[in-house]
Amino acid sequence: MIVFRKRSKKGDGIMECSFGSKKEKAGAIVRLARLHFLIPGILLYMLGAFLALSRGAAFELIKIALGYCIFFFAHLSVSFSNDYFDMEGDRYATQTSLSGGSGVLIKHRELGSFALKFSIFLIAASIALALTFTILFDYPISFLIFSIAGALLGWFYTAPPLKLAYRRLGELSTSLAAGFIMPGMGYFVVFGSIDIWFILLSIPLCLYGLYFILTVELPDAEVDKLGGKINLLVLFNRKIGAAVSLIATLGGTCIFTFYAILGTLGNQLDVRGIAALSLIPLGGAFYGLMRNYSNIKETLNQVKLNFASMMSFLLLSDLYILLQIAG
Repeated sequence: MIVFRKRSKKGDGIMECSFGSKKEKAGAIVRLARLHFLIPGILLYMLGAFLALSRGAAFELIKIALGYCIFFFAHLSVSFSNDYFDMEGDRYATQTSLSGGSGVLIKHRELGSFALKFSIFLIAASIALALTFTILFDYPISFLIFSIAGALLGWFYTAPPLKLAYRRLGELSTSLAAGFIMPGMGYFVVFGSIDIWFILLSIPLCLYGLYFILTVELPDAEVDKLGGKINLLVLFNRKIGAAVSLIATLGGTCIFTFYAILGTLGNQLDVRGIAALSLIPLGGAFYGLMRNYSNIKETLNQVKLNFASMMSFLLLSDLYILLQIAG
């Protein structure tokens, strides 16, 4: 069994620390935010926006910027709420840049109240902006509902009473969030609605959302079990998780390829380029099937490889669609 730990033990196994200065406290709050996780979020949001533009929607910078603010506040809130509600389980984990939480609340429990209140504030700000956006641009009420649903999906990933990650629904909720809600927000903001065209395109994106959450879960399987989470890696093992990741990425490539061959999405977007780019995460997942997951270093290296392959796929897909729009 692999349990990643590197903290000093004292009493309950955690050595708590106090802040020496306001600067140290501010630094801890920044670490708690885990700002690097905003990168895939903005790539997914812009993917949706670019998809809408590729279909002939008008480019309105103020809409895109305000829409991202709605998205940003909701997305950022997840870092604070997850760390707060996962605090007990994270006591057993060693934090990395991609897993195990930030570790801030383990050492500085006095920030727990701040994390919870700030997360609620961010969600409230997101909903208030969504309401403002809906009124300002005369959008349908479904936009406000969509925005609220996205914010609550992130909140209830770990928050009671739903606690999705603890009830075998962590992978499903993350797949939906990353593949439909996040790009859907960008698409809805620019296009003005969610249509069947986008829903079809979100199907393979949801498979990449599954690939992402399985990647994040890789180092934490034993820790998640100790903390009470029930997910695919807890129920089975890392090899099974790697196999499901391969199936998910292969499914994404196949669906994009079928769309390109059959012309399912029409001629407004040439899907062949995205199908080709999807070989990047497929390659990462294939390599993961050959890893020795009893080795800590190999496990963490695979996490980095998977994450890099996903970021490369999203960034290059964004650029590819943008070039099509410009051309």
